[in-house]
Amino acid sequence: MPTTGTVLAKNFALYAGGTPVIVTCQTNISLAISTNMFSAACKDSGAWDAQLPGLKSWTCNLEGNFAYDATYGYSQLFAAQTGGTPVAVVAQTGVTGDKKYSGSAYVSNLQMDSSGNDAPVTFSCTLTGTGAITEATI
Repeated sequence: MPTTGTVLAKNFALYAGGTPVIVTCQTNISLAISTNMFSAACKDSGAWDAQLPGLKSWTCNLEGNFAYDATYGYSQLFAAQTGGTPVAVVAQTGVTGDKKYSGSAYVSNLQMDSSGNDAPVTFSCTLTGTGAITEATI
C-alpha cells in the first residue's frame, strides 16, 4: 500500500549499485534537478528577456556514517570514483505503490570527516547524473 500524507525522511533513502541496495548508515540525502535556461530574446522583445529551457541535469548529495563492514558505503563509492565508473542510483522509500527516482551517476566528490572524540566518522558524496533521471512507481 503506498505511503499517504507526508513522507518521513527516515523512510526515504538512497540505494546504489548494480542491483541497488540501500547505502549503509546514511543520514541525509538530497536530490536536485536543474534546467539550464537560455535567452531567446530578439530585437522585438522590447526590454524583456525571453527564456527557454535547455539542457537538464541532476545531482544527488549523500551523507552517512563510515563503516568498514558496510554492504554499500564509502569503499564502494571510493572504487566508483577512482575507477571512473557510473553508479546506478535509486532514491525511494521501498514501499510498493510509492514513486522512485532512478538514474546513473558518477561520483564527482567524496569526502570523509573525523571530527571530535566521541562522534562517528562520517562521509559525504556528490553523485552527478549522466543522462536522464526517471520517475516510476515501485
